[in-house]
Amino acid sequence: MTDSIKTLTYGIVTVLLSLAISIGLVHAEEDHGKKAKEHLEEAIKSGKEGSTKGILSHSEEARKELIEQNKDHPYTHLQKPIYGEHQKAEHDKEAFEEIEEAIEEAKEGHTQEAVEAVERASTHLREKEQSK
Repeated sequence: MTDSIKTLTYGIVTVLLSLAISIGLVHAEEDHGKKAKEHLEEAIKSGKEGSTKGILSHSEEARKELIEQNKDHPYTHLQKPIYGEHQKAEHDKEAFEEIEEAIEEAKEGHTQEAVEAVERASTHLREKEQSK
């Protein structure tokens, strides 16, 4: 093989490998987001059945999935954020805050308040997916 053919071959292999890795990361990110939504749905269901333990465990699992999603695809924050400029990051932040509130309310035995916080978190995740 000539040097130019070797270089071209290595370049093609590198591009294909990079593409495969990025596709895998997108898929992993989607899986974590999907699992987080499923846990929030289960938390709401548990709350409507009166189980603060169910809200607590599913909210904690949803939080773990969102943390993993953010490891795969972190959102950058500016020093001085401008409202609406980073919609995904804003919804992400709000979802985490609502999940934290749900966990605290569930620990205190406030089922209704915990369910409401989980519902707001779920709304933020849905809006995050629709954001630019």
